[in-house]
Amino acid sequence: MIEILNGMHETIHYECSLGLRLYHNKNFEDYPEHWHGGIEMIMPTKGGYEVIVGEEHFLLETEDIILIRSGVIHSLKAPSLGERYILQFDAALLYHLKEMETLLHIIPPVIFLKKEDRDSFYGSIKKKLDKIIEEYQGSSGFREASIYAALIEIYVELGRNKVCKDGAGRQIHTLKQQEYFEAVMNASTYINQHFMENLTLGEVARICGFSKYHFTRIFKQYMNMTFYEYLNSKRVKRAEELLYNTREMSITDVAMGSGFSSMSAFNRTFKMIKHCSPSDYRKIKQQMYESEE
Repeated sequence: MIEILNGMHETIHYECSLGLRLYHNKNFEDYPEHWHGGIEMIMPTKGGYEVIVGEEHFLLETEDIILIRSGVIHSLKAPSLGERYILQFDAALLYHLKEMETLLHIIPPVIFLKKEDRDSFYGSIKKKLDKIIEEYQGSSGFREASIYAALIEIYVELGRNKVCKDGAGRQIHTLKQQEYFEAVMNASTYINQHFMENLTLGEVARICGFSKYHFTRIFKQYMNMTFYEYLNSKRVKRAEELLYNTREMSITDVAMGSGFSSMSAFNRTFKMIKHCSPSDYRKIKQQMYESEE
C-alpha cells in the first residue's frame, strides 16, 4: 500500500484527478510508523484492523470507521486474514470552501466511529463512505463531482457533530455559545484569506463585533490557541509551501511572501513551530525530493 516511504514520510500518488485514492487492501502486512499530507479513512470489510497513534491503539472491527488527520504519525497492523478500504485524499480539496480550512485545522487527530454505536452520526458517515466507494469503482457520469460532494457532506457532519465544541471539549448548546462559535469560525476564515497582510487582533475583533478583550477570550476558548498563534501557524504553513515549491525564491522573499514583517520574526516563529530554521527546512525537503526521484 505504501509506495514511497522516505523515513516516516509517505508520498501519496493519487489515482484520481480529484486528488483522491481508494485502495481495497487485502494484504496482511503491517505498516511502520509514517505520516502523509493526505487525510486517511479506513473501514474494514472483513476481519479487523489495528491503528496505532502514539500510545493509543484503535482496534477496528468490521465496518468500524477511523479518520486520521493529515500529518499524524501512525502505524497499521493487519490480521492474517481480512480486507479493508483505505481512502486517502488531499486536504487542499476542501480548503476553498468557507469554514473548511478552519475545520481541518482544529479537527481531532483521530476520529473513531464504532459500528456498534448505531447512532445516526455513524450511519450517515457510513452511507457517504459507501457512496464514495461505489462511485470510485464505477464509471458513471459526474463520478468525481459525486465523490467530491460526499466528501464535503462527511466533513459538514464532522464539523457539526465532532468539532462544534469549545476548547474544553464541551458540546455547544446555547444560542450564545453558537454565536461565539460562528464568530470564531468567521474570524478564522478571514485570517485564512488575509494572513499575508498586516493583520492585528484589534482589526479582526472589530470585524467580528467584539472588543479585543472579549474576542481574545472566546477565540482561545474555541480554538484552543491564541489569535496570534493561529495567525503565525497560517504564515508558517505558507512559508513551508514556498520553501518547497519555489526553490528559486530567497529566504527573505519567502518571509515577505508569507506575511512576516521582518526576517527576525520569520526565523524565530518558523523555528518555534517547525523546530528548524527555514533554510534547514528547505535543505531537508530538497533531499527528500531528490531521494524520491
